[in-house]
Amino acid sequence: MILPSFGTSHAGVAHYQPLHLKPGGCILSLAALPSAGHALSCAGSPLRDRLQGLDAQGDLVLASGGLARLSGIRLPDNPPHREKAQAWLRAKAGQEVIVEGSGARDRWDRVSVRIRPVGDSPSPDLARGLVEAGLALVDPGHEGALCQPELLALEETSRERSLGLWTDARYKPIDVGELSRLRDRVGTFVLVEGRIRSVGERRQFTYLNFGGHWAEDFTIVIPRKTWTLMADRGLDAKALQGQRIRARGILQSWQGTSLTIVIPEMIERLEGRRLAR
Repeated sequence: MILPSFGTSHAGVAHYQPLHLKPGGCILSLAALPSAGHALSCAGSPLRDRLQGLDAQGDLVLASGGLARLSGIRLPDNPPHREKAQAWLRAKAGQEVIVEGSGARDRWDRVSVRIRPVGDSPSPDLARGLVEAGLALVDPGHEGALCQPELLALEETSRERSLGLWTDARYKPIDVGELSRLRDRVGTFVLVEGRIRSVGERRQFTYLNFGGHWAEDFTIVIPRKTWTLMADRGLDAKALQGQRIRARGILQSWQGTSLTIVIPEMIERLEGRRLAR
Protein backbone atom coordinates (compact mmCIF):
# COMPACT_ATOMS: atom_id res chain seq x y z
CA MET A 1 0.00 0.00 0.00
CA ILE A 2 1.32 3.46 -0.87
CA LEU A 3 1.60 5.69 2.17
CA PRO A 4 0.75 9.40 2.05
CA SER A 5 3.03 12.34 2.69
CA PHE A 6 1.75 15.54 4.25
CA GLY A 7 1.54 19.17 3.09
CA THR A 8 -0.68 22.20 3.50
CA SER A 9 -3.00 24.10 1.21
CA HIS A 10 -3.13 27.89 0.94
CA ALA A 11 -6.02 27.76 3.39
CA GLY A 12 -3.73 26.05 5.88
CA VAL A 13 -5.58 22.73 5.72
CA ALA A 14 -3.36 19.71 6.24
CA HIS A 15 -3.58 17.21 3.46
CA TYR A 16 -1.53 14.40 2.03
CA GLN A 17 -0.22 13.29 -1.32
CA PRO A 18 0.87 9.80 -2.43
CA LEU A 19 4.65 9.49 -2.34
CA HIS A 20 4.78 8.61 -6.02
CA LEU A 21 3.05 11.86 -7.03
CA LYS A 22 4.58 15.27 -7.41
CA PRO A 23 3.36 17.86 -4.86
CA GLY A 24 0.74 19.71 -6.50
CA GLY A 25 -31.02 12.55 12.11
CA CYS A 26 -28.86 13.31 15.29
CA ILE A 27 -25.56 15.00 14.76
CA LEU A 28 -22.75 14.61 17.28
CA SER A 29 -19.36 16.06 16.59
CA LEU A 30 -16.15 14.72 18.04
CA ALA A 31 -15.67 18.33 19.13
CA ALA A 32 -18.17 17.65 21.89
CA LEU A 33 -15.53 15.58 23.64
CA PRO A 34 -12.70 17.18 25.66
CA SER A 35 -9.29 17.50 24.07
CA ALA A 36 -6.02 17.80 25.97
CA GLY A 37 -4.53 20.04 23.30
CA HIS A 38 -7.62 22.15 22.90
CA ALA A 39 -6.78 24.79 25.53
CA LEU A 40 -3.26 25.28 24.21
CA SER A 41 -4.38 25.79 20.59
CA CYS A 42 -7.16 28.17 21.60
CA ALA A 43 -5.29 30.22 24.21
CA GLY A 44 -5.04 33.98 23.81
CA SER A 45 -5.65 37.20 25.66
CA PRO A 46 -8.42 39.52 24.39
CA LEU A 47 -7.12 42.82 23.04
CA ARG A 48 -8.91 45.93 21.84
CA ASP A 49 -8.29 46.85 18.21
CA ARG A 50 -9.99 48.30 15.15
CA LEU A 51 -10.93 46.47 11.96
CA GLN A 52 -9.50 48.50 9.08
CA GLY A 53 -10.91 46.38 6.27
CA LEU A 54 -9.85 43.58 3.91
CA ASP A 55 -6.86 43.29 1.64
CA ALA A 56 -7.00 42.14 -2.00
CA GLN A 57 -6.89 38.47 -0.95
CA GLY A 58 -9.75 38.90 1.50
CA ASP A 59 -7.64 38.75 4.67
CA LEU A 60 -8.54 41.02 7.57
CA VAL A 61 -6.44 44.14 8.18
CA LEU A 62 -6.23 45.34 11.78
CA ALA A 63 -5.26 48.84 12.92
CA SER A 64 -2.55 47.34 15.13
CA GLY A 65 -0.84 46.09 11.99
CA GLY A 66 -0.58 42.80 10.17
CA LEU A 67 -3.07 40.44 8.61
CA ALA A 68 -5.54 38.11 10.28
CA ARG A 69 -7.92 35.30 9.36
CA LEU A 70 -11.01 34.31 11.30
CA SER A 71 -10.43 31.22 13.38
CA GLY A 72 -12.45 28.11 12.64
CA ILE A 73 -13.92 29.04 9.25
CA ARG A 74 -13.17 29.46 5.57
CA LEU A 75 -14.90 31.73 3.11
CA PRO A 76 -16.45 30.27 -0.05
CA ASP A 77 -14.04 29.82 -2.94
CA ASN A 78 -16.31 30.93 -5.73
CA PRO A 79 -18.51 33.88 -6.73
CA PRO A 80 -21.01 35.12 -5.89
CA HIS A 81 -20.78 33.66 -2.39
CA ARG A 82 -17.19 34.76 -1.75
CA GLU A 83 -17.98 38.33 -2.72
CA LYS A 84 -21.05 38.33 -0.46
CA ALA A 85 -18.98 37.12 2.48
CA GLN A 86 -16.32 39.76 1.86
CA ALA A 87 -18.98 42.45 1.56
CA TRP A 88 -20.39 41.33 4.92
CA LEU A 89 -16.95 41.74 6.46
CA ARG A 90 -16.23 45.08 4.76
CA ALA A 91 -19.43 46.42 6.32
CA LYS A 92 -17.71 45.95 9.69
CA ALA A 93 -14.71 48.09 8.72
CA GLY A 94 -13.97 50.94 11.07
CA GLN A 95 -15.53 49.23 14.08
CA GLU A 96 -13.73 48.81 17.37
CA VAL A 97 -13.36 45.13 18.09
CA ILE A 98 -12.08 42.67 20.66
CA VAL A 99 -9.47 40.37 19.14
CA GLU A 100 -8.43 37.07 20.67
CA GLY A 101 -5.82 34.74 19.24
CA SER A 102 -2.65 32.81 20.02
CA GLY A 103 -0.40 35.26 18.17
CA ALA A 104 1.21 32.57 16.00
CA ARG A 105 1.44 33.47 12.31
CA ASP A 106 0.99 31.13 9.36
CA ARG A 107 3.15 30.97 6.25
CA TRP A 108 1.21 33.92 4.80
CA ASP A 109 1.97 36.02 7.90
CA ARG A 110 -1.61 35.86 9.18
CA VAL A 111 -2.76 35.28 12.73
CA SER A 112 -5.89 33.22 13.40
CA VAL A 113 -8.21 35.24 15.60
CA ARG A 114 -11.68 35.50 17.05
CA ILE A 115 -13.13 38.98 16.59
CA ARG A 116 -16.25 40.47 18.13
CA PRO A 117 -17.50 44.07 17.99
CA VAL A 118 -17.14 46.25 21.06
CA GLY A 119 -20.54 47.08 22.53
CA ASP A 120 -22.59 47.43 25.68
CA SER A 121 -24.06 43.97 25.21
CA PRO A 122 -22.20 40.83 24.12
CA SER A 123 -22.13 40.52 20.34
CA PRO A 124 -21.50 37.30 18.42
CA ASP A 125 -18.07 37.13 16.88
CA LEU A 126 -17.60 37.57 13.16
CA ALA A 127 -17.00 33.89 12.42
CA ARG A 128 -20.26 32.97 14.08
CA GLY A 129 -22.11 35.70 12.18
CA LEU A 130 -20.78 34.48 8.84
CA VAL A 131 -21.62 30.83 9.54
CA GLU A 132 -25.12 31.71 10.76
CA ALA A 133 -25.75 33.67 7.55
CA GLY A 134 -24.54 30.82 5.36
CA LEU A 135 -21.53 32.85 4.23
CA ALA A 136 -18.76 30.59 5.56
CA LEU A 137 -17.94 26.94 6.19
CA VAL A 138 -16.47 25.50 9.36
CA ASP A 139 -12.78 24.75 8.86
CA PRO A 140 -10.13 25.10 11.59
CA GLY A 141 -7.44 24.67 8.95
CA HIS A 142 -3.94 24.70 10.38
CA GLU A 143 -5.01 25.64 13.90
CA GLY A 144 -4.84 22.14 15.35
CA ALA A 145 -8.24 22.31 17.09
CA LEU A 146 -11.72 23.63 16.54
CA CYS A 147 -11.89 26.33 19.20
CA GLN A 148 -15.60 26.99 18.65
CA PRO A 149 -17.27 23.58 18.29
CA GLU A 150 -20.68 25.28 18.39
CA LEU A 151 -19.99 26.50 14.86
CA LEU A 152 -20.79 23.03 13.52
CA ALA A 153 -24.35 23.20 14.88
CA LEU A 154 -24.77 26.73 13.50
CA GLU A 155 -23.55 25.55 10.10
CA GLU A 156 -26.02 22.66 10.18
CA THR A 157 -28.88 25.06 10.86
CA SER A 158 -27.94 27.41 8.03
CA ARG A 159 -27.58 24.42 5.69
CA GLU A 160 -31.04 23.12 6.65
CA ARG A 161 -32.48 26.58 6.00
CA SER A 162 -30.65 26.84 2.63
CA LEU A 163 -29.04 30.14 3.53
CA GLY A 164 -26.28 31.73 1.50
CA LEU A 165 -23.83 29.29 -0.03
CA TRP A 166 -26.04 26.33 0.94
CA THR A 167 -28.30 27.09 -2.02
CA ASP A 168 -25.36 26.04 -4.21
CA ALA A 169 -24.94 22.30 -4.84
CA ARG A 170 -21.17 22.81 -4.97
CA TYR A 171 -20.99 23.31 -1.21
CA LYS A 172 -23.48 20.67 -0.10
CA PRO A 173 -22.16 17.38 1.33
CA ILE A 174 -21.20 14.78 -1.26
CA ASP A 175 -22.25 11.19 -0.75
CA VAL A 176 -19.38 8.69 -0.83
CA GLY A 177 -21.18 6.81 -3.60
CA GLU A 178 -20.95 9.77 -5.99
CA LEU A 179 -17.52 8.75 -7.28
CA SER A 180 -17.57 10.92 -10.39
CA ARG A 181 -18.54 14.02 -8.42
CA LEU A 182 -15.80 13.30 -5.89
CA ARG A 183 -13.17 12.97 -8.63
CA ASP A 184 -14.28 16.30 -10.08
CA ARG A 185 -13.71 17.99 -6.71
CA VAL A 186 -10.15 16.79 -6.05
CA GLY A 187 -8.02 19.64 -4.72
CA THR A 188 -10.94 21.56 -3.22
CA PHE A 189 -12.50 21.79 0.24
CA VAL A 190 -15.47 19.43 0.54
CA LEU A 191 -17.93 17.89 2.96
CA VAL A 192 -18.38 14.14 2.43
CA GLU A 193 -21.00 11.88 4.01
CA GLY A 194 -21.26 8.11 4.14
CA ARG A 195 -21.27 4.92 6.21
CA ILE A 196 -17.99 3.41 7.34
CA ARG A 197 -17.73 -0.08 5.87
CA SER A 198 -14.47 -1.14 7.51
CA VAL A 199 -11.60 0.22 9.59
CA GLY A 200 -7.99 -0.68 8.85
CA GLU A 201 -5.47 0.09 11.58
CA ARG A 202 -1.81 0.23 10.55
CA ARG A 203 1.34 1.44 12.31
CA GLN A 204 1.34 5.02 10.97
CA PHE A 205 -2.21 5.47 9.66
CA THR A 206 -5.75 4.25 10.20
CA TYR A 207 -8.04 3.94 7.18
CA LEU A 208 -11.81 4.39 7.30
CA ASN A 209 -13.09 2.60 4.22
CA PHE A 210 -16.45 3.36 2.62
CA GLY A 211 -16.46 0.83 -0.20
CA GLY A 212 -15.22 -2.59 -1.20
CA HIS A 213 -12.84 -1.38 -3.92
CA TRP A 214 -9.98 0.48 -2.22
CA ALA A 215 -8.45 1.55 -5.54
CA GLU A 216 -11.50 3.62 -6.55
CA ASP A 217 -13.72 4.22 -3.51
CA PHE A 218 -13.54 7.04 -0.96
CA THR A 219 -11.28 6.63 2.10
CA ILE A 220 -10.51 8.68 5.20
CA VAL A 221 -6.87 8.57 6.32
CA ILE A 222 -6.10 9.32 9.97
CA PRO A 223 -2.49 9.74 11.14
CA ARG A 224 -1.44 7.79 14.21
CA LYS A 225 -1.35 10.84 16.53
CA THR A 226 -4.91 11.82 15.65
CA TRP A 227 -6.15 8.23 15.86
CA THR A 228 -4.64 7.95 19.35
CA LEU A 229 -6.55 11.05 20.44
CA MET A 230 -9.74 9.62 19.01
CA ALA A 231 -9.19 6.22 20.64
CA ASP A 232 -8.58 7.90 24.00
CA ARG A 233 -12.08 9.41 23.65
CA GLY A 234 -13.63 6.03 22.93
CA LEU A 235 -13.62 6.46 19.15
CA ASP A 236 -11.86 3.27 18.20
CA ALA A 237 -12.54 0.91 15.32
CA LYS A 238 -15.38 -0.81 17.16
CA ALA A 239 -17.16 2.48 17.88
CA LEU A 240 -16.90 3.75 14.30
CA GLN A 241 -17.56 0.56 12.34
CA GLY A 242 -20.87 0.85 10.47
CA GLN A 243 -21.51 4.44 11.53
CA ARG A 244 -22.68 7.17 9.17
CA ILE A 245 -20.43 10.22 9.43
CA ARG A 246 -19.64 13.54 7.81
CA ALA A 247 -16.02 14.59 7.24
CA ARG A 248 -14.48 17.72 5.75
CA GLY A 249 -11.20 18.86 4.29
CA ILE A 250 -9.21 19.16 1.08
CA LEU A 251 -10.10 16.22 -1.16
CA GLN A 252 -7.14 14.29 -2.52
CA SER A 253 -6.64 11.77 -5.31
CA TRP A 254 -5.23 8.65 -3.67
CA GLN A 255 -6.52 5.10 -4.11
CA GLY A 256 -9.70 6.67 -5.46
CA THR A 257 -10.41 9.84 -3.47
CA SER A 258 -9.66 10.55 0.16
CA LEU A 259 -9.49 13.00 3.03
CA THR A 260 -6.77 13.09 5.64
CA ILE A 261 -8.18 14.04 9.03
CA VAL A 262 -5.65 15.58 11.41
CA ILE A 263 -8.21 17.25 13.70
CA PRO A 264 -10.73 14.87 15.32
CA GLU A 265 -13.41 17.56 15.30
CA MET A 266 -13.57 17.31 11.52
CA ILE A 267 -15.53 14.06 11.76
CA GLU A 268 -19.19 14.24 12.82
CA ARG A 269 -21.33 11.22 13.56
CA LEU A 270 -24.76 11.68 12.01
CA GLU A 271 -26.91 9.13 13.78
CA GLY A 272 -27.35 6.61 16.54
CA ARG A 273 -25.87 6.25 19.98
CA ARG A 274 -23.99 8.92 21.87
CA LEU A 275 -20.26 8.58 21.56
CA ALA A 276 -18.37 7.10 24.49
CA ARG A 277 -16.68 9.61 26.78
